[in-house]
Amino acid sequence: MKKSRKVMIYALVVIIFILIIPDVVVRMITPEQLARLSDFTSLGGMLNHLLSLLIFLILVSIILAAIAISVMGKIYRAISWSKNK
Repeated sequence: MKKSRKVMIYALVVIIFILIIPDVVVRMITPEQLARLSDFTSLGGMLNHLLSLLIFLILVSIILAAIAISVMGKIYRAISWSKNK
């Protein structure tokens, strides 16, 4: 696969994860849990609580996207290897 196509796939997956994961987390947790999580991620009050929570969720989304791409690549290689045999 060409490098530009790989970069495009990585970018699309990261964008999708960034759009989905923070939205799901913010909608699913209670206000008390949201306050506790934002206090935990605010670096001791140095940053705005919601901004720090959003930064944390974006970083988690990027890490999960990289893991998902890696796992799907291994699954794809295993399937294509077994078909070629």
